[in-house]
Amino acid sequence: MRTICCCLMLLVGTLSVKAQFISTGKIEYERKTSLKLQLQTEEESEWVKSMINKVAQFTVSEFTMSFNRDASEFLFVKEQEAKGMTFSWGPQPGRENKVYTDFKNRIIRSQKQVYENDYLIEEQIPVYQWKIESDMRMIAGYPCRKAVTRICDSVVVVAFYTDQIMVSGGPEGFGGLPGMILGLAVPRLYTTWFATQVSLDTPEVKPFTPVKRSKKATTSEMIAAVQKSTKDWGKYGANLVWWLSL
Repeated sequence: MRTICCCLMLLVGTLSVKAQFISTGKIEYERKTSLKLQLQTEEESEWVKSMINKVAQFTVSEFTMSFNRDASEFLFVKEQEAKGMTFSWGPQPGRENKVYTDFKNRIIRSQKQVYENDYLIEEQIPVYQWKIESDMRMIAGYPCRKAVTRICDSVVVVAFYTDQIMVSGGPEGFGGLPGMILGLAVPRLYTTWFATQVSLDTPEVKPFTPVKRSKKATTSEMIAAVQKSTKDWGKYGANLVWWLSL
């Protein structure tokens, strides 16, 4: 009987630790993009048809986010080796984003590479109109609730957040929910971001150092410049705007 009681006490203690509410730590995210689905939405050229069966199913990149109550920093780590061919007309915009979010002063600072240009954006944290739904799922060991919003008027963004992490943040600078976003999906971009691990560390969170050649701009100015230079790119040009709006 004594052994059973000890086991029960240990189990309760373990569960209470897992269910504790935290406000500082480090999250590892995995971003996955379907290359095949991206190609299938391009114009039906002979080149596209010939590539669909050759390209890798996905490209997968790793990111980390350090956070506390005052700020978070989201950084690119590496891109995993793809199992198959990849295609590109240059470095994927948004591939290696750096995002520092100052919750205390409501400022977000990001660096975004767009081909040969690097933009440094610093502006107020955007306000998203989230619709919280009843769907739940477990991500990295945390129960998460579904929420939906839109960017660029019509691009749907689906998030899964946990209120056990008491910081209103998430990957790519998304936030504004009653807890941390551990899962994110943008169906139009065939891309997801999901936490693979949450560490209860106390990391230092400080603004990243931008590259020297960075151009200071607002998000609107950056998008206007990209639209001007890609106006003849068809669907791919619109795709770039959605990536840069994240």
